[in-house]
Amino acid sequence: MKFNSYIPTKLNEIVDLIWEQKIPTNGKFTVLPSGKIELLFPLYRQVEVSAKNISFEENPVKNHACFLSGLHTRPLKMAFDQFHTIGIQMKPTAVKTFFGIPLCEIRDYFVEGKIILSHIQMMEDIVHGPGTFLEKAKWIEHFLLKQIHETPELHQAIKLNKTIQTLLAQKKDSSYKTIEELMGYSRTHTYRIFNEWFGTSAHTYQKLVQFIQTMETLHNPSFKLNAVGLANGYYDQSHFIRSFQEFSEMTPGAYRKQMSDVPGQLFT
Repeated sequence: MKFNSYIPTKLNEIVDLIWEQKIPTNGKFTVLPSGKIELLFPLYRQVEVSAKNISFEENPVKNHACFLSGLHTRPLKMAFDQFHTIGIQMKPTAVKTFFGIPLCEIRDYFVEGKIILSHIQMMEDIVHGPGTFLEKAKWIEHFLLKQIHETPELHQAIKLNKTIQTLLAQKKDSSYKTIEELMGYSRTHTYRIFNEWFGTSAHTYQKLVQFIQTMETLHNPSFKLNAVGLANGYYDQSHFIRSFQEFSEMTPGAYRKQMSDVPGQLFT
C-alpha cells in the first residue's frame, strides 16, 4: 500500500489533510465514522461505496469521477478491484464554507462533485493530469483558499468546535457545563448552528467526537481495554461499550482485534 499526505496550513481550521492512497490489489474495507468530510477523486474507476440505511440503488457511488462523502454516523463499506484515490479530508465546517450546503442535508449521504462545485472539472483535470502528488496538493490548497466564503457564522462554528473539546475535557474532571452555558447562546440558536455546520445536534456531535477520541486511544497499546472508556469520560464499562457500538456496530474489543494501522479503517 502506498500513502502520501500533505497538510494544507493555509486552510487551517477547515481542511486537515490532502492525501493519496494506492492499493494495487482488489479488496474491501470498512471505514468507521471519523467526524470528517471527504472530497474524493478516484483515479482508478472500479470503486463502489455503500452505507447502511442507504440502498445502493438510491444512493450509488460507482465509478464517479469525484464525489463528496458527507458526515457519516454509521460504518461505510467500500469494495474495489484496485484502489487509487486522492482525497481532501475536511472538518465539518468545510461544507458550508466551500459549498454553501447545510451539513445536515448530506449526513450519511454522498453527493456527486459536479452538483456541489461549479469548478469541479478544473480540479479533476489537475488531479488526473501530470505532476507529482505534492504539486497537485499545493494546487488544491491554493484553489480551495479562493473558494472560502468568509462569514461571521464560520468563526462561530470554529469556536463551537473548540468548545466541544472543552466539554469533553470537563467530562474527564467532572466539572461539567452545557455548551449553551459555555457559549452564551440560546438552545435554539445552538441547535441551528450545529445542524447547519456540524450536521447533527450538539449532543450527538459531542458523542461522535468522544467516540473518535476513544477509537484513537484503542490504538495505544499502553491502555488496557477496561481503562480506555474511563480515560475518555465514559461513566462505566457498559456505557463505554454501548456508546462505541452506536457509531461502530461492534464492541471496543472486537474493534481492537480487527483494527489496522489507520484508526477507523478495517480491512476485510
